[in-house]
Amino acid sequence: MKRQAEFLVEKRDGRTEWLRATKLARSVHLALRSSGVDEDWRALEVANAVLIGLRQKRARGLADGDSLPSLTTTELADAVLHVLVATGHPAAAAAFGAVGSDRHRRRAAFASIARQSAAAAAGPQQGGDGPRRTKE
Repeated sequence: MKRQAEFLVEKRDGRTEWLRATKLARSVHLALRSSGVDEDWRALEVANAVLIGLRQKRARGLADGDSLPSLTTTELADAVLHVLVATGHPAAAAAFGAVGSDRHRRRAAFASIARQSAAAAAGPQQGGDGPRRTKE
């Protein structure tokens, strides 16, 4: 696939990367396989339909005179879910969505652990927030 500006994806952490159609097709294939459909061509077909739909959506936006917003990973995932349901694979759509929500939970847990370790490394705060000793 030729690299074009319309295929730049803004990641959740703010980075911008080229959209890799093979990576998208692999994710769709894993979702389809988990729902009992083990056909490589079907994953490629779904990924191609997603890319065509996104390209048409962008073209309509440019025709209306809107500026071209960057494609986000959330928009891409929503498009994949829509195409999977529209093509008669709701179980694969559920599996694809479950992977996304699992990744979201892991990212949130990692961020929470990072905040806790940073707070512990900073030491006790001034103002007496540390443990208090009592005389007995």
